[in-house]
Amino acid sequence: MKNNYEELEEQIGEAGGDDGLVGKKLKHAASYGKKEELTKDEKTDMEAFLSRSAHKRENINIGDGWIPVNREELGIRSIFYRPNWEFFIKPATVNAIKNWTAIDENRPDQLNRTFNEICKSCIKIDSHDLSNVNWMNINSWDRFWFILKIREYTFAQGEAKIEFTDACSECDEDIVYKLDSNSLFYEFPDEDLVEKYWTGTEWSIDPREYGVDHEPITLYTPTLGKDDTIIEWATARANNRQKIDETFIKFLVWMLPRPSSDPQMTERQIQKIYNEYKSWDIDMFQFMDDVVRNITINPSEKLKCKCSHCGQEATSNVRFPDGIKVLFKTETRAQKFGSR
Repeated sequence: MKNNYEELEEQIGEAGGDDGLVGKKLKHAASYGKKEELTKDEKTDMEAFLSRSAHKRENINIGDGWIPVNREELGIRSIFYRPNWEFFIKPATVNAIKNWTAIDENRPDQLNRTFNEICKSCIKIDSHDLSNVNWMNINSWDRFWFILKIREYTFAQGEAKIEFTDACSECDEDIVYKLDSNSLFYEFPDEDLVEKYWTGTEWSIDPREYGVDHEPITLYTPTLGKDDTIIEWATARANNRQKIDETFIKFLVWMLPRPSSDPQMTERQIQKIYNEYKSWDIDMFQFMDDVVRNITINPSEKLKCKCSHCGQEATSNVRFPDGIKVLFKTETRAQKFGSR
């Protein structure tokens, strides 16, 4: 039987991950690392931004270990961050690696904390104003991608590769799949939905366009910070034997703007959102369910690889043959103790 934490993790991790804005199914799929075609205006904006920040990137990269991330590698996902944000990563610290290799993979709370510890120590967001942006503003669906990027710089010489053999999905010949930031897939919202409803900072949608009698709604991308806040809030309720509406969690990650650092203020924020949620009639609930499914960026548990036999792009499910600890496991001179 799952504990409260596992159920909440699944609610947050899977929030909105299926199909249909009023029956319209998600159908646009692309890889994590694939460079999406930009419009002429988007290319102009990106070039201007890169030119404007080039000198600062050089300064940050020298002496302190921070390495700039090319935003083009995020593909479509880049538009869900402010255009002036620039991302930097650095290799995982010895302490972070120690904690990673000591995690209990059967404890979702430990996994979550250790993932976030890597992000906290190895990701910097520069907004090019007076202060940096907190790492917790990384969108939830990008956490694993950033973890893999950090891993690639931690093992820059290609050591500790994660590879496994599987049959090609096209010709059935055995091929080797490699787990890295360029080999994963995402499922994206339909392009016309993004163009019409994404403002650059939030989703602004009028249910009346779809025959639902409700005022316009504003939704916000799920972030690592919001995930942590909601988990802490829900865990506190569970510890106090208070009921948790798990369906509500699915919508809360989208309806909650930047959470307060004050638990009492957070409680008031969430209570206000819960009251709104409870006021929905059936039409509004079904509409919101469709909206959340369709505006999420849905990570796929598949890898892609070009088959050397048939030349086609093959896919296989992500696997960790030796467990997730292998992500930051290093070879040492010490001999293995025991058989476990």
